[in-house]
Amino acid sequence: AAIRTKGVLDWVEIGATADGKVTALHVATTADHGAFDAAADPSKYPAGIFGIVTGSYSFPVAHAEVDAYFTNKAPGGIAYRCSFRVTEASFAIERGMDILADELNMDAAELRKKNFIRKDQFPYPSALGFTYDSGDYHKTLDTALDKIGYAALLKEQADKRARGELMGIGLSTFTEVVGAGPSKHFDILGIKMFDSAEIRIHPTGAGIVRTGAKSQGQGHETTWAQVVAEELGLDPQNIMVEEGDTDTAPYGLGTYASRSTPVAGAAIVMA
Repeated sequence: AAIRTKGVLDWVEIGATADGKVTALHVATTADHGAFDAAADPSKYPAGIFGIVTGSYSFPVAHAEVDAYFTNKAPGGIAYRCSFRVTEASFAIERGMDILADELNMDAAELRKKNFIRKDQFPYPSALGFTYDSGDYHKTLDTALDKIGYAALLKEQADKRARGELMGIGLSTFTEVVGAGPSKHFDILGIKMFDSAEIRIHPTGAGIVRTGAKSQGQGHETTWAQVVAEELGLDPQNIMVEEGDTDTAPYGLGTYASRSTPVAGAAIVMA
């Protein structure tokens, strides 16, 4: 066994007014940490539960706590089919908001929009310590609802329920931290979690981009070429991508935790 993920139980309490405005959040977690700590266990602030369990919502106050247990399992909390425990945190707050909507007899989408961080509030310091840099959650959700025909789905749901049929409509509007960064919060044994990029352009307009990330099938070759082409006004077909060469690759911490585009991609833009 190498690593594993999940292995947590979350209890969520949300305070709210009768008209659906959230006032407080409390999350208690019981976590199986395996035989020893991994960098992403939920008690390692600010990853996962402690950092983003407030989700996309403007909670005035929030409190998160964890009871952690060492067991004979492999270490947990690694970004294996999740992102540093944030999947559990996202599920916890989104399920909590769904239950709150049911308790208040409110539409789940309207409850979310009522409590979203507003565009004019960014950069937004969350109640649990992270600063959210940017976003337009209202526009994003409205666009999604329009694309799926949400109003028509609600009518279809009401008609089916009147006939005794069951039909559910699921919503999730999560915000999570990915990329194993920024460096001021994340490191591995003191090694900062940033990536680097190098770009060279030939007089003919062709170019080469080198990064410290390495594709595992994600399609870096296409993405990096498009990023360089967009930034410099070049043809992406003329951009060569080079990864995984220890003789030429600049410093980087690798490909995991959904970090390639937000970290290595950002380094390419800055380069």
